Amino acid sequence: MRLLRPESVTAERVLIVAPHPDDETLGCGGLAARLARLGRQIHTLFVTDGGASHRNSAQWPRERLAAQRETEARAALLALGLDPDASTFLRLHDAAMPPQGSPAWRAAAATVADLVKWFDPDLVLLPWRRDPHCDHRDSWLLVTEVLQQRRPRPATLEYAIWLDELGAAEDAPRPGEMEIVAFDIGAVAAAKRQAVAAHLSQTTDLIADDPDGFRLTEATIERLNGPVETYLRPCDG
Repeated sequence: MRLLRPESVTAERVLIVAPHPDDETLGCGGLAARLARLGRQIHTLFVTDGGASHRNSAQWPRERLAAQRETEARAALLALGLDPDASTFLRLHDAAMPPQGSPAWRAAAATVADLVKWFDPDLVLLPWRRDPHCDHRDSWLLVTEVLQQRRPRPATLEYAIWLDELGAAEDAPRPGEMEIVAFDIGAVAAAKRQAVAAHLSQTTDLIADDPDGFRLTEATIERLNGPVETYLRPCDG
């Protein structure tokens, strides 16, 4: 595996696809921060509302939690040096995205298609297609379905959040399917860590009335906050 400098990325318009608020930072925050400092245009698409992380909280029902997570996402983008206003929130239900082909799916795809047509990205940063979380897989499918209609199709890189931690053997890249691309993001590692910390509902005891609610572990945060970000690039792309 060869370690690349972010400057080697020639794309001028980069679309980040985040299944949930926090994936934009954990998965590709370092590369995004470096490219922003190089003057590249970056737009972030948040697919779900993140409102299912604390299902049993009475103080934080879905609507309040979803609004909080959107606020956290904007703060994280700012910490990375990205424009919080250069973002789109689809607000699909966390852990309950509509089935492919359903009216709600087609409506979401139409919104994504409008965004892609307007922003015209030449690089799209996607969640890994078989990352072991339904929203990550469905987000990849939703956006890829749109990108397949583009001519020329933008380049893609895929970031894995949960593959190393929760993945089964069949979730891993298959022989000849992907190549590994790694970037040195040491210069912005502190900014990435600050952006992770902006996701208070996922990293602190902000929501105290749901002991079974989701919280990022220190091990996961450390694993995804090193000086190198690793991506998978389709061999046929």
